[in-house]
Amino acid sequence: MPPRTGDILELRVDTLAYGGRGLGRIDGFVVFVRGALPGDVARVEVTRRKAGYAEARLLDLVAASSRRVPFRCDHAPDAGGCEWQTLDYPSQLEFKQRQVVEALEHVGGLTGASVEPIRGMADPWRYRNKMEYSFGTSEGRLVLGLHRRGSWRDVVDVEDCHLAPHEISRARQAVATACRALRLPVYSPANHEGLLRHLVVRRGRATGELLLNLFVTERFAREHELAERVAAEQPFTSFAVTVNETHADAAVGVGPFMVSGPPYFHEELAGVRLRVPALAFLQTNSEMCAVLYDTALRRARPTAGRSAYDLYCGIGGLSLLLAAGGAATIYGIEAQEEAVAAAAENARLNGCDNVRFSAGDVRAQLLDAATGRDPDVTRLVQADGRPHQSLRAPAAHAFDPPAVVVTDPPRAGMSRKAIERMALLGADRIVYVSCNPTTLAANAAQLATIGYRLETVTPVDMFPHTHHVEAVALLVKDV
Repeated sequence: MPPRTGDILELRVDTLAYGGRGLGRIDGFVVFVRGALPGDVARVEVTRRKAGYAEARLLDLVAASSRRVPFRCDHAPDAGGCEWQTLDYPSQLEFKQRQVVEALEHVGGLTGASVEPIRGMADPWRYRNKMEYSFGTSEGRLVLGLHRRGSWRDVVDVEDCHLAPHEISRARQAVATACRALRLPVYSPANHEGLLRHLVVRRGRATGELLLNLFVTERFAREHELAERVAAEQPFTSFAVTVNETHADAAVGVGPFMVSGPPYFHEELAGVRLRVPALAFLQTNSEMCAVLYDTALRRARPTAGRSAYDLYCGIGGLSLLLAAGGAATIYGIEAQEEAVAAAAENARLNGCDNVRFSAGDVRAQLLDAATGRDPDVTRLVQADGRPHQSLRAPAAHAFDPPAVVVTDPPRAGMSRKAIERMALLGADRIVYVSCNPTTLAANAAQLATIGYRLETVTPVDMFPHTHHVEAVALLVKDV
């Protein structure tokens, strides 16, 4: 009989499933156990049963796996976000490599590609350039930390997360101390009253610049006093306030309103200097992002005299590497206007005049480019109100097939329509940067049916101590 909800079982964990859960079997019936590692013999309680599998919670270990190591961080058992901290790092890399291979084979039906050894970190700690903290209360005292594992209400008062640089941890502590001293009220999701909601701290690894962004329900009179108190404990480059009047429990809102310093920080990745706006996306591991970009550039092999496309280009990091690599003209396409404006500024900072950025729907702009129509581009303006020339892509009727298309889509991957329109460009090569092996596999399988063969995949460990893995895939046009 398959196990039932509430059953207490003893099982041996054989491997890790995609998503990071341990996988064991009872009489051939699959049981997923969060927190269990390969080689563990564990007592577990079944929490849910489906037709083909069960889910269970770990009660205790009968025998611990040889791969298991002690928690390095005191908060790891309670806070979410680093569920593999008890798995030794070589094993983390082994299972991430396996995740990529299994996704390609089982999701995409792809077996011919070369999967290179995963690129890991020499020191997989203190790597995050961004931390998002939440405000809460515990026994009437303000706390500032991370959500308790499995809860959106409780906040763990994290003194020192070992994934964050010391400067970020000190900034968190300084803000918490100053807010307590000023008796600023914490926002309550129960009655939607209070002021303090989140703190986002961002740090340039190469520059040391530190940007603090406080998310609140409204502007308040003691902003400058708060910033001064924080600066006395942990100096920063910028201090901002962003207003979130919604009920959404997320670091979003109107702003940033600068209390001190500019609304951005600087970072350098693979030789490219980037100005990163306070709310812009940047990979959270700067060291491995440079590895990711360098890998993508080597796969892209920009060709002198020929163009290249960078889809979902964000603030332009990969576009600028392609520009420096010798491509004639690079066309960067990104949906967010603010990111495109930042990309244009980054092109100026790096002296790149062969890059053209446009803001708008990627699918629509791909169709315009491939069919010879002028792209319907959202036009942005400079601070003085004049049109920003570098943001206007040239007419597509002079279109020549690019040498390469680089695409770095969201976690959900690319839609079939976007895949088909990307293929219409007729590029020699497609470099697909992925944060999700399953959607990479699905998209690569779609491309295989329309003339692009998956040649090489390189996994990159951007997020040590989590199950997440990035990959750079090279697809070559069949001739």
